[in-house]
Amino acid sequence: MRRLLKQVEKLCPKEIIVVANGSRDDSIDILLSHSTYSLQVYVYPFALGQDVWRAIGAREATGDVWLFLDADTVIQAEELQPFAIACYRGVDIALQRAKAPSPTDVPDRGTAMLARAYLNNLLAHDELGTSSMCDVPFAITRTAASRIGIHHLLIPPLAHAMAIDIGLRIERSHRIKEAFQAQRGRLCKGKQAWSELTSIGDHLEAIHYVAERYASQIP
Repeated sequence: MRRLLKQVEKLCPKEIIVVANGSRDDSIDILLSHSTYSLQVYVYPFALGQDVWRAIGAREATGDVWLFLDADTVIQAEELQPFAIACYRGVDIALQRAKAPSPTDVPDRGTAMLARAYLNNLLAHDELGTSSMCDVPFAITRTAASRIGIHHLLIPPLAHAMAIDIGLRIERSHRIKEAFQAQRGRLCKGKQAWSELTSIGDHLEAIHYVAERYASQIP
């Protein structure tokens, strides 16, 4: 946590919002002892769910560009900056740059990754490959988040589909070259499976949204 905060502070943000939920390590102590003019901390003693924290942080944010991060992954400031810069230059949502899917590597992709590629294909944005609002970091403007509806950030694939549907400019901005993963233990197979099922369910909701929106155009 402390290492990530130091990198974020190098960007000189207007504010840093931390949503701590279900933490069982020393993260809270680190946050309480960390001195910075811009730090706001929201602590929940229980786990909120996979993406609930995004909507909570967005609800409290006041800046023009929001950068979403995972506290378990330390990324250098110079790797984070391109996302914010893209938004300040006119992009509504700046995603991580992922490879475009190809027929040769389909067997190696998990079901959730195939769902991402399918959703982008359905939305006629094949150029996004498997880039998605499911992955952090990504940046979004406050205006774009308001147009999507902040509460929809609870379901990243749905927010992704809505952003494209309403004509927001969503682009693959930057590919993270190096990141440090905090040692918090690997997810057990059961939790990994649950995480993937949740992601697939979220994509099904996004696909349903697209189908409902364009049902009248289907012959």
